Amino acid sequence: MKRLNFTYLPIAVAVAGLTLSSAVEPQPQAPAISITISEPGFEADGNWKIAKTGASVAGLYSNDMLPNYTKAGLIDANPNLGRMFAYNNGPDQDVYQVLDATVATNTTYKLSIVAIDSTASNPFPGGELRLGYVSDSPTPQDDFSWNLMTPAKVDNPLPFNDHENAPENLTDGAATWTWTFTTGATPVGLGQKLRVEILGGGKPQAIFDNVRLQSSAATPAEIEAALKAASAIKTTKARPIVVMFGDSTTDGGMAPAVQKEFNKLISSELNRPQVINAGKGGDNATAALARIEKDVLAHKPDIVTVSFGLNDTGGRKPDQFKDSLKNIIRSLKDADIQVLLMTSTPFNNEKHFWGKDFEKDGGLDEYMDKQFCEKMRSLAHGKNVLICDLHSIFLAKMKNDPELINKVISADGVHLTAEGYLLISKHVAPNILKLLDKN
Repeated sequence: MKRLNFTYLPIAVAVAGLTLSSAVEPQPQAPAISITISEPGFEADGNWKIAKTGASVAGLYSNDMLPNYTKAGLIDANPNLGRMFAYNNGPDQDVYQVLDATVATNTTYKLSIVAIDSTASNPFPGGELRLGYVSDSPTPQDDFSWNLMTPAKVDNPLPFNDHENAPENLTDGAATWTWTFTTGATPVGLGQKLRVEILGGGKPQAIFDNVRLQSSAATPAEIEAALKAASAIKTTKARPIVVMFGDSTTDGGMAPAVQKEFNKLISSELNRPQVINAGKGGDNATAALARIEKDVLAHKPDIVTVSFGLNDTGGRKPDQFKDSLKNIIRSLKDADIQVLLMTSTPFNNEKHFWGKDFEKDGGLDEYMDKQFCEKMRSLAHGKNVLICDLHSIFLAKMKNDPELINKVISADGVHLTAEGYLLISKHVAPNILKLLDKN
């Protein structure tokens, strides 16, 4: 039996278009329609993909792992093939499939699967089913763990294999799980392709088979139940989370400075945002894309600040910088996260060792402002993205106080002093609160 490793990925929950009726009249359930899933019994690879890479799951199956089940015909549609599906909980091998069916209005989806408790894994380690949709511009992984619907109801009785006391009972140790999702009149992701995700749970192998998806017209009672489920998640949400995503100026002290400013502005710890540092020395906007899931999305933030440009300037690829920022913004917005762009703080041309290399470009800082900060501004203005123009703020302060540059920027000509971070916090914290108030 092949053992595979899993951990959960971050979720961006989205339920929209639901309206609560004051009185719900019982109505007969509409006939259910089966939605096509490729290889729902996992007899072959079909269109299943690995969550982390988006690659085909070819070779992840083992034949006749549990011959009693296959001989009984309980699990597989074609028991002669004897293929089962086994894996552990973790992002490397959690799987998903994008369907041809799309998100529809006022629809109830019932996603089910057979959970199998082999004699080796009592008690059953658990797992999860998810239903989501693909973004307008999907990532290479087709947005696994993003754009997920909130289940209105979860029915997942744990199977128990008692072959020790009932060895002749071949149907023992299997239970059908059902996740129910309901959309309203204007659901998020309307018209986008549905995506089914399967996750294992715990250290012992979680074994599943025969995944099914059915849809039917939603009743008022189902819509009300979905609304309550979504509201329950919102009301139990912990204090807001802010992730600061950037290069060494972010990593060097931005998060503590902004957190300290929040402590001054907000007396209640419950309402005070938690600020997480996701800065990395030497990083640029393009390289940062590779770590956005692990360093940013894994925290399930409400707001992410994005600040790059210093190291991008050294690479002199302004168009690539802009394209990478677009991908960062899209990834965050697809996960229903508010974005605050922040232009880079200035270089000190006289002290930074790149200074002489950029003299023909009008100066190191002038080049960054024109080719990189300006591109960040263009991604914000008129595009419903908030920006805190730190570069312009610092330059305006320095114009009034020429000695300030040596007080806020360190001797290396780029990194910030404690006074520089204090200046940042005075401007960044209010912009973050503005986004929270908007929510």
